[in-house]
Amino acid sequence: MKLNWKSWTGVVAGASLSLLMVFANQLGLDNTPTWGGKRSLIFLIGVVVITVSLLYRKENFIGQIIHSPLFAAGLLSAGIITYYFWGVTIGTWRTWFHETSYYDLQATAFHGGQIALNIKPDPRLLEFKGFDVYEPENRAGIPILWDATLYHGNYYLYWGPAPALFLALIKFFYAEEVGDSVLTFAFLSGTFLFLVLLILALWKKHHAALPTWAALLAIAYAGLVNPMTYILFEPRIYEAAIIAAQFFLIGGTYFLLTAFDRPSAPRLALAGFFLTCAAASRTTLIPAIGFLALAALMWAVKTQRANAVKFSAAFAVPLLIGAMSYAAYNYARFDSVLEFGLRYQITSYNLYKDLDKTFSLAYIPPNLYKNLFNPFELRDTFPYIFPTRWLGPRWLEEGYPTFYLLLAESITGIFVGSPFMFFAFVNVTRRKADESTRWILAALTGSALLSFFMLQAFFFTTMRYLLDLIPTLSLIAILGFWQGLDLLQHRRFEKFSYITLAGILFFYGLILSFALSISAHFEQIRAVNPEMLKEWTMMFNLFFK
Repeated sequence: MKLNWKSWTGVVAGASLSLLMVFANQLGLDNTPTWGGKRSLIFLIGVVVITVSLLYRKENFIGQIIHSPLFAAGLLSAGIITYYFWGVTIGTWRTWFHETSYYDLQATAFHGGQIALNIKPDPRLLEFKGFDVYEPENRAGIPILWDATLYHGNYYLYWGPAPALFLALIKFFYAEEVGDSVLTFAFLSGTFLFLVLLILALWKKHHAALPTWAALLAIAYAGLVNPMTYILFEPRIYEAAIIAAQFFLIGGTYFLLTAFDRPSAPRLALAGFFLTCAAASRTTLIPAIGFLALAALMWAVKTQRANAVKFSAAFAVPLLIGAMSYAAYNYARFDSVLEFGLRYQITSYNLYKDLDKTFSLAYIPPNLYKNLFNPFELRDTFPYIFPTRWLGPRWLEEGYPTFYLLLAESITGIFVGSPFMFFAFVNVTRRKADESTRWILAALTGSALLSFFMLQAFFFTTMRYLLDLIPTLSLIAILGFWQGLDLLQHRRFEKFSYITLAGILFFYGLILSFALSISAHFEQIRAVNPEMLKEWTMMFNLFFK
């Protein structure tokens, strides 16, 4: 049996993996002589690599699979989701760390046929007259369910109910507590998979002339760009709510954009359903969802006149049902269809008194700087790159209302942390585009701009908030990068320079994304997995010092 160099390479690589696991204890790679799950898995991977390499022929079934772009995309996606799992378990590969389980509380209540949480407030909270309970200093020494909503003697959640509703269905089969870290991982993985489907669909339909590596680079970028991995190391209700909304938003966007290419009522109905769930997960996305809805209805009227009514109804009915259901849910909780519970939140501020100060145009200048350009800090110790709360110009530190939290939490600006995003602007050079491409770009751009505006007008901003924007913006940047490749297809030097620049920005962004994820959660990692942190510190110091 004659083997080529590729097969030999695979055999050697697989044999090396398997042999390393066989002698892991003797080589100091494993402190225990017994085989654990991780060691057995790596050994099995080595055996599989050997087997595939021996049977591989370019023209046979294995060869066709290996050379398929879908296989490469699937392998890359599996690797990225594995990295997500490593991050959410903080390198232990087996332990989930649940700082909060708020969605489980709400799901348990829904499963039991009620809206209010089963946790009862401390009786002392119910003794306050009027709205004095929302003043933080009045509650000193009284235990509370932090950041929950207290109204008429019951606890509720101001976070949207959609994730809890889906979790309540799971309660029929699995009654144990499900931490918000599990939901963060699940929704992040789901968001990424919808991004992969979107990237492959857009590549195949609109940029099929580009090589496979362009699609693979796009997949890696969309899955690893900051702050996609940032939220994994401290996955609480805050992170779970944001990424759950992105799962539904990107899912709805996928069904909507594919409907622009292949119109069908079921696809549009799924788009409407997913966008409804996105709004019912995070209400600040409602403007962006409204734009997508407007774009869908305009598309149906302008390009699908024969089926405009059917397509519009298929898309709009789930949205209308969702809006009425959310209004009824709010009324049942707070006696108002437009009250989502933020006003009655038990937190660090008296939001009942100051709710009108949470959004203001006066917050836009400092937020713009923080979200786009706030730099990171370089230090002499591992991991060397650290996010900062604020390193902006002095003149931006003045002139905004005192309610604004300039030093709330750390954040690295989009163009500092991921300059690959600049490729989004290449789309403006698009001269001739087919009709579906124009609708796709219009939908993505409008949705991203409205999400971006909502971020700027809030009274503080932080890294996780960027997730309201980054998945959609990364798609626009990917389309811009592809557009540039198309324009330079027959200009060798310019194309080589363009690809080199893209590669530098791509790897810079991925390295920074990893470093920021580690440094921002350094103490959590130290507490949970100090041995891993110690090994990393020694290894990186060896190379960089």
